[in-house]
Amino acid sequence: MADRNRFTRRAPGKGHGLTWARFPTVDGSAVIYRLWRRDHRRKPHQIEKAFFTDAEPAYIAHVLRQAKRQLRDRVDEIDLTALEEQAA
Repeated sequence: MADRNRFTRRAPGKGHGLTWARFPTVDGSAVIYRLWRRDHRRKPHQIEKAFFTDAEPAYIAHVLRQAKRQLRDRVDEIDLTALEEQAA
């Protein structure tokens, strides 16, 4: 059952912080994960990662955790720069 859900479509959530969605390709050979996070101006920033369906779940999880951190760091840097400019 876990395999079936890993490669089906998942619509983006509407929560705060990190939002993600999963889109299978038309031929079903791969799945694309999209991660979004908004900065202080509510502008969305996105990272996409694609995986073939034969990829190990642990590998997918590892890469997605790295992408999540990368996106968080990028948006936090933008927010910090804006705070520093506002304080100056």
